[in-house]
Amino acid sequence: MVIEDEGPGLSAQAKARIFEPFFTTKEQGKGTGLGLAVSRHLLSQFEGALMVGDRPGGGARFTIALPGVPLS
Repeated sequence: MVIEDEGPGLSAQAKARIFEPFFTTKEQGKGTGLGLAVSRHLLSQFEGALMVGDRPGGGARFTIALPGVPLS
Protein backbone atom coordinates (compact mmCIF):
# COMPACT_ATOMS: atom_id res chain seq x y z
CA MET A 1 0.00 0.00 0.00
CA VAL A 2 1.30 3.43 -0.91
CA ILE A 3 0.17 6.62 0.83
CA GLU A 4 1.19 9.97 -0.64
CA ASP A 5 0.60 13.63 -0.03
CA GLU A 6 1.18 16.77 -2.08
CA GLY A 7 2.85 18.76 0.69
CA PRO A 8 6.37 20.17 0.80
CA GLY A 9 7.93 16.74 1.32
CA LEU A 10 10.50 15.80 3.93
CA SER A 11 14.07 16.96 4.22
CA ALA A 12 16.83 14.34 4.13
CA GLN A 13 17.41 15.09 7.82
CA ALA A 14 13.74 14.43 8.67
CA LYS A 15 13.67 11.22 6.60
CA ALA A 16 16.71 9.95 8.50
CA ARG A 17 14.87 10.36 11.84
CA ILE A 18 11.20 9.98 10.90
CA PHE A 19 10.74 6.59 12.61
CA GLU A 20 12.50 7.57 15.87
CA PRO A 21 10.15 7.69 18.87
CA PHE A 22 9.25 11.27 19.83
CA PHE A 23 10.64 12.81 16.63
CA THR A 24 8.15 15.21 15.04
CA THR A 25 8.23 17.98 12.47
CA LYS A 26 5.18 19.59 14.06
CA GLU A 27 5.35 22.57 16.37
CA GLN A 28 5.58 21.86 20.09
CA GLY A 29 2.33 20.64 21.60
CA LYS A 30 0.89 19.53 18.24
CA GLY A 31 2.14 15.94 18.13
CA THR A 32 3.95 13.32 20.18
CA GLY A 33 6.12 11.86 17.43
CA LEU A 34 5.00 8.33 18.24
CA GLY A 35 2.64 7.44 15.38
CA LEU A 36 5.18 6.39 12.76
CA ALA A 37 7.48 4.69 15.29
CA VAL A 38 4.60 2.61 16.66
CA SER A 39 3.28 1.83 13.17
CA ARG A 40 6.68 0.60 12.00
CA HIS A 41 7.10 -1.53 15.12
CA LEU A 42 3.66 -3.12 14.70
CA LEU A 43 4.31 -3.92 11.05
CA SER A 44 7.65 -5.49 11.95
CA GLN A 45 5.81 -7.89 14.28
CA PHE A 46 4.11 -9.29 11.15
CA GLU A 47 7.36 -9.32 9.13
CA GLY A 48 6.20 -6.19 7.33
CA ALA A 49 7.86 -2.87 6.68
CA LEU A 50 7.06 0.83 6.64
CA MET A 51 9.24 2.94 4.36
CA VAL A 52 9.43 6.65 3.56
CA GLY A 53 10.38 8.33 0.31
CA ASP A 54 9.57 11.19 -2.02
CA ARG A 55 6.47 11.46 -4.17
CA PRO A 56 7.29 12.22 -7.79
CA GLY A 57 6.37 15.85 -8.36
CA GLY A 58 6.73 16.74 -4.67
CA GLY A 59 5.37 15.52 -1.38
CA ALA A 60 6.00 12.49 0.79
CA ARG A 61 5.37 8.82 0.06
CA PHE A 62 4.97 6.10 2.69
CA THR A 63 4.93 2.47 1.61
CA ILE A 64 3.51 -0.35 3.73
CA ALA A 65 4.67 -3.83 2.78
CA LEU A 66 3.41 -7.12 4.22
CA PRO A 67 4.50 -10.62 3.18
CA GLY A 68 2.16 -12.08 0.57
CA VAL A 69 0.35 -8.80 -0.06
CA PRO A 70 1.14 -7.17 -3.43
CA LEU A 71 1.99 -3.47 -3.49
CA SER A 72 -0.60 -1.50 -5.39
